[in-house]
Amino acid sequence: MLAIACLSQKGGVGKSTLSRLIATTYAKAGWSVKIADFNTKQKTSVDWAAQRLDQALAPEIRAEAFSNVKLAMKDDVDLIVFDGKPDSEASTLEIAKSANLILLPCGVTTDDLMPQVKFAHELVSRGIRRSDILFVLNKTLDSAVAIQDARNFLLDAGYQTARTDLPARTGYQMAQNSGRALTETPYSSLNDRAGELAQEIVDQLTLVTT
Repeated sequence: MLAIACLSQKGGVGKSTLSRLIATTYAKAGWSVKIADFNTKQKTSVDWAAQRLDQALAPEIRAEAFSNVKLAMKDDVDLIVFDGKPDSEASTLEIAKSANLILLPCGVTTDDLMPQVKFAHELVSRGIRRSDILFVLNKTLDSAVAIQDARNFLLDAGYQTARTDLPARTGYQMAQNSGRALTETPYSSLNDRAGELAQEIVDQLTLVTT
């Protein structure tokens, strides 16, 4: 079993968005996939998967709520996607140690970048390899300067960032509201953009596991 973790120090940065994108991408490639939703109060990924099932969207994506990492990993699947809680408590560290690749989504403002970089530093101080951490810029606006400044900030902090960022678009929001992933909007340009990011993540997982 391979594992990808989507983690953050704060909520609302795109953990569930990335979890859904990854799970859908691998499921469409024929992998057996499960999202382990550790936000047991909100259960956003669980609710999303249920909505997807209600609408008979293919492929079906399994999602379950967990508070225990070992229990989450008992299932026999090809890939488990951890949708973590927005904090750095013990369960989050255990998730990070169990994952092959850790994705840290964030926006481009200092208010978004600083908490995630501090969180990444904390993970590294606890034994996580920097090479296993990939930042993803999410909800970006139409400012190439702001995006590049964010990339430079993360590079100076010692972390790699996905080349493809995800812009704030209504099409992405509407797709997720209807049980779809970012590659399943009615707009080919948005689907292609999300697909490029998904491929980067696939390539990065292959790199760190070979």
